[in-house]
Amino acid sequence: MENLNSYRLVDKSEFDEINRLAEEAKQTAKIATTDAIEQQLTKMKDFINNFIANKNNEEDDIENYAYSFGSLFGNLIKTKYDWEWYQIIVDGEEFYCIASPKQRACCICHNYFYSILEGSHNNNFKLLFNMIKKDYPSSWNFMVLS
Repeated sequence: MENLNSYRLVDKSEFDEINRLAEEAKQTAKIATTDAIEQQLTKMKDFINNFIANKNNEEDDIENYAYSFGSLFGNLIKTKYDWEWYQIIVDGEEFYCIASPKQRACCICHNYFYSILEGSHNNNFKLLFNMIKKDYPSSWNFMVLS
């Protein structure tokens, strides 16, 4: 990633907030704790497709859903691929991302979901999830996947 100023693992309070937001997304999309990852992704996609189709979305809703669904998406990546949440600073701006071992690849989940919800990015997060690899080239450093 160009212009990466710094990065660190999230602390406990940040991780607790990510988990709280992920739980909000589960409630919103009616995801059961017993649902497999694939079922969770499908329910997320269905909810987001309906949200986008509605077209009279408020900015606050987009932002809130971006944080909650982005957190859930990152947690699903963490569960399946053993990635970790990081706080990164790029060009002086703070973001949270889920990153692969050795920090070679990452997804800035909240921004990614915001771009999907407001319509500037295709709703292809399920495809992205299924394309994640266990390892990436050693020359990569926080390469953004989206």
